[in-house]
Amino acid sequence: MSVVARAAAMLAEVNSSLLVLCKYLVIVLMALITVIMSCSVFWRYVLNDAISWSEEATKYLMVWLTFLGAPIALRHGGHINIDILLEAVPPRFKQFLLLVINLIIVATMTIMVWKGYGLAEMGARQVASSFSISMVWMQSAIPVGSALILLVALEHALRALHGIANPDEGLNLEAVWADEIRE
Repeated sequence: MSVVARAAAMLAEVNSSLLVLCKYLVIVLMALITVIMSCSVFWRYVLNDAISWSEEATKYLMVWLTFLGAPIALRHGGHINIDILLEAVPPRFKQFLLLVINLIIVATMTIMVWKGYGLAEMGARQVASSFSISMVWMQSAIPVGSALILLVALEHALRALHGIANPDEGLNLEAVWADEIRE
């Protein structure tokens, strides 16, 4: 096994653990959003009284849901893509294109982590309008989620790099997606 393949395998183990945590957090967040919105509708239309913080709370939970769910979707090839070009090229060139795509994602997420951290720092001096919680908690979703996406894209980039030399052992999102469906 090459050094690149070993690095990809080690990163895959780290990502698997982190994404299992993300999966359960996404489930909890979705349940919280459902409960808050259901209670909000009940209070407004049955009791004729509104819950003042429900809309803001669900918006913040949705932001976290998005940033924790995106790395899961990326890992399993669940994001929308146009793969007609990838299917039309030889396997080695396909791995090269996947490497380039994932390196672009790594670069973009590096910027998102950096800028998101600065935004979260500014949020530490702000308080949510409906309840007394620091905005750092909401704005931290950006660097946290971006860092998780960065790790997944780095794993994919390493697999694609290994796949340039060995296309059969490279990045194959169709197989990963099939494994996820079986879980």
